[in-house]
Amino acid sequence: MATSRYILAALLLIFANTCSGETCEKPEVTHKLYTTTDGLIVANIAFIAEFDVKCRNGAKDLALYADVNGKVLPAVRSLDTSGYQVSWTEELSKAASGEYVIRIYDDEGYTALRKAQRTGEDAKSLTPLFTLNVHHQGTYHGAWVQSESVAVLVAVLLWYFAYSSKMKLQA
Repeated sequence: MATSRYILAALLLIFANTCSGETCEKPEVTHKLYTTTDGLIVANIAFIAEFDVKCRNGAKDLALYADVNGKVLPAVRSLDTSGYQVSWTEELSKAASGEYVIRIYDDEGYTALRKAQRTGEDAKSLTPLFTLNVHHQGTYHGAWVQSESVAVLVAVLLWYFAYSSKMKLQA
């Protein structure tokens, strides 16, 4: 009976330790960003942000969330590295070129963000853990003039010059 109490107490301590969210103090972030630039064969533009977080206090295994234009997304932790990834898509017609700001929140910040969204407050007044700026240079929609049109125009011009030269020689 006493051993079951010790086991229960140990399990409760382990559970409390894993459930207590660590807060990251003074995060140092390194990141890589990617956006789709070829809009010829896709319907949606993909935005991907990969980042590593090192906390001054040594906090690890953080639960992070991203706010992108009012849309809250989870930051997925990579299994093979210590990094995180946030990704989302936008329709080709709605994805404008320019800067996209990703606000990253920890558990406490996420709770405050959801509360602000529920009550209708401005979520931009909250202080995120850190921010990432994604620069989307725009999407290539194809050439202004198709190559087939240029080829037809060149063929017609060649035919015209050949025909007019033939008529001058015969005259």
